[in-house]
Amino acid sequence: MFIHMRDFDPSIRTAAENAFDQNHPSSISAFSLVELKGNYIQDLILLHRKVSDADCFERACARIRNSGGRRSYLMFAMLISWMKDFSPHPWNMARRGLLTYIESQLAITWQDIIQSVDRVFNDMSCTRAKEVPEDDDGTWKVSIPHCRQNNTDCNIVAFMKSFDSELRSLLAALNTLSSTVMTRELYKIKDIVKQTIAGEYPWEGQTCRQVGDLLIGLQSKSGNKLISSNAKEHQQLHVPLGYSFEEFPIVKIRSK
Repeated sequence: MFIHMRDFDPSIRTAAENAFDQNHPSSISAFSLVELKGNYIQDLILLHRKVSDADCFERACARIRNSGGRRSYLMFAMLISWMKDFSPHPWNMARRGLLTYIESQLAITWQDIIQSVDRVFNDMSCTRAKEVPEDDDGTWKVSIPHCRQNNTDCNIVAFMKSFDSELRSLLAALNTLSSTVMTRELYKIKDIVKQTIAGEYPWEGQTCRQVGDLLIGLQSKSGNKLISSNAKEHQQLHVPLGYSFEEFPIVKIRSK
């Protein structure tokens, strides 16, 4: 939802802003900060790298399209639309302006998402969510290490154990779904839930990033409802896990 408020499409942007305005107090899972780093902020860093190395505006656009795909390309267009009186020529001046603007977005985005809500839930004490983006003399670092014994100190195992009955209900529900409904993430969630019920949540590596909607769904039980555009997953998760879900219908909202 935070990223939707920065969308290039004014219809999506306005709808997301209204959703925030109409739902207070608002909160996010701290794990959403990890997802923000792994998507939006890392995309900004890619844009910074591609622009800084390009010898002209057209080359920068091509490199962003070819390396980052449609999402990065749209983000680049969005950033340009936010810059007043932008001109790609002369390129040296335009490049300096673009890099300065991207750097400013990198500097403020982390605090912006925290300040956009009334509370950040971190009952998992997620180590990765505490690792803020760092500016190392102009080189931004937002790496998300694989979780290991020597770099992670969180409560995710105890957190998952506290929802044993909900996980069993979820597994039973997922077992009834057809392959046309199951997404790649739901298959992964099913596998992880099985392992957790049989023993312990297998937290090492990138497990949490692979089942992010499960973690966010469980944390949503502490609030009134979850608002998200990730309907394919949360439509199947919210009933067995026992949280309320409201879809942000991005396809219907998009400008046609």
